Amino acid sequence: MKYFLPILSFALFLSSAQAMSEEERLGEYHARGYEYPLKKLVPDTEGWKKIYDRRFKQIARIEDNNQKYNGWVQAMGSALTTHNFTENG
Repeated sequence: MKYFLPILSFALFLSSAQAMSEEERLGEYHARGYEYPLKKLVPDTEGWKKIYDRRFKQIARIEDNNQKYNGWVQAMGSALTTHNFTENG
């Protein structure tokens, strides 16, 4: 009985969770003004752009979709939010 509530909560969560279709996801992506390739990196230097271009090419070669997705999430997050702490990047 002590496991009933957590299992019921998880079952309700699964039944209410709905994934977007790829068409819906792309529609939301463009509606929010996102673009690829990125127009600007942080920091926006030639060296940083070269590093991230190389990283994006590496990720594109990953065959497992889950690993590829995780690679994109990690790289995009840092490409847009990592600050330049030295004059060289």
